[in-house]
Amino acid sequence: MIRGLRGRSGRRRLQQREAAAGGFVGPAPAAAGVPTRAPRRLSGGARRVVVAAAGLLLAAGSIAGFVRTADAFDERAAVVVAARDLPRGHVLSAGDLDAALVLPGAVPHLEWSDAAAAALAGLAVTHSVPAGSLVTAGMLAGPAAGAFGDRLEVLVPVDTSLAPSGVAEGDLVLLIDPGAAPSGSGPGRARRVIDTLVAESLAGNALRLFAPPAEWVQWRTLAARLGGLPLVLPVPLGGDAAGLAAELNAVWAADHQMAAAAGSPLGAVWETAGGPGLLQTVVAVDVSLSASGVAQGDLALLVDPGVPLDAASGGRPRSVLRSVRLDHYRDGLLGIWAEPAEWVWWQSLAQRLGAAPMLLRVSPDADTDAVSADLNEAWRKHWEQRR
Repeated sequence: MIRGLRGRSGRRRLQQREAAAGGFVGPAPAAAGVPTRAPRRLSGGARRVVVAAAGLLLAAGSIAGFVRTADAFDERAAVVVAARDLPRGHVLSAGDLDAALVLPGAVPHLEWSDAAAAALAGLAVTHSVPAGSLVTAGMLAGPAAGAFGDRLEVLVPVDTSLAPSGVAEGDLVLLIDPGAAPSGSGPGRARRVIDTLVAESLAGNALRLFAPPAEWVQWRTLAARLGGLPLVLPVPLGGDAAGLAAELNAVWAADHQMAAAAGSPLGAVWETAGGPGLLQTVVAVDVSLSASGVAQGDLALLVDPGVPLDAASGGRPRSVLRSVRLDHYRDGLLGIWAEPAEWVWWQSLAQRLGAAPMLLRVSPDADTDAVSADLNEAWRKHWEQRR
């Protein structure tokens, strides 16, 4: 670059030299009438601001990438969140709460379940909760209750019909599952003692309890799960609560067994004969092959009655299906306890045969395989002769 030229004469000499050299020297000429501005360098402070902003953008990108990566590898949990903005003192309804999948870690939270929203309904929030925020035990209270730490108040309605004199605060009581009577829809269940506790506080015919959040939901939904109000029975002063519970459970179990037997065609022994994983079914059978009848405990052959020869279906001869010990039999009904796969076979037997299976009693020491083979041969020949 050429230095030291000043004024108009200096500019003319510069232009002459540029023309002689065949081009411009120095900055390109500006457009006519537009003033030129020399490039400016950022000050030290401005450069620091730009560098800091770039650093923040890079950190934000790193954090977003970390969150996306953590989201891909960490297991999320369903927790209770506010479905809408909840003002301080608002009394919850089921519609105020929703589930969200989050990575809670050590952050306080309440786990979501199908019954969580209904169970939390009726409590008040102690401060405003924005929509989508976690709902925790520490922000909930009874509508008229004060702070109570990490435990939640729950009122458990109870049936006091077993306590003619009523229940008083401070009584040691047995909490009792009312049970369910056997019916056509199921075997029901016996009444039984499920807990022993002190009735420290009462609210009418309800126990007032303070429980950790995990237990609180269980207490809140107890009546719904039992299908009725739990009963309470005060333990006599100085009485043995465990011994009384055991005696009552034995009596109630016997009563339930008798009720089940009265409604069962095969009696109480049949109802209790099953083992773990076994299913029961009762099969109607035809005993016309046994002239002297059959009785419980007999050894018998289970027989397919067959189908007469027919041009449309072809029919099939009578045949022995298997031998069976009549451990549970009464008046043409055969009770079977079986594993699921075999249970399906028994349950669908009459439908597949097109008629009730037949029973043929044999002697206890009979060779059932040999007897079955002889009978099958004879029945097949008889069937073929009727073509």
